[in-house]
Amino acid sequence: MKIKFSHKYRKLTSHNAIDNLVRVAILLDVLVINLEELSSTFLEYDTDCRLFPLPKKGKYMMLLFQKAGYFDLFPTLRRWTPDKYDYYKSGIGKLFDIEYVEVSK
Repeated sequence: MKIKFSHKYRKLTSHNAIDNLVRVAILLDVLVINLEELSSTFLEYDTDCRLFPLPKKGKYMMLLFQKAGYFDLFPTLRRWTPDKYDYYKSGIGKLFDIEYVEVSK
């Protein structure tokens, strides 16, 4: 299974070294959430101080991953759709390849 990230967030590093990005992780859980219910502190953490802008509200999924080979955890938010929910829910307990993609501005 695969998940893509458009930025090299600090939460995706091993031992806080930006050149040591996580390449695989195990999906532990999928939680359906509403963005407006999350704290600004969590949103700052999750988006590296708003590096990736999110809407003020909406139905999203919080995916909780464990870095493979470590006990370190990291969450990530994804917009909720039925197809995405089914994809990630079926991936609980499985190893995901992490792909970093360049986004043109």
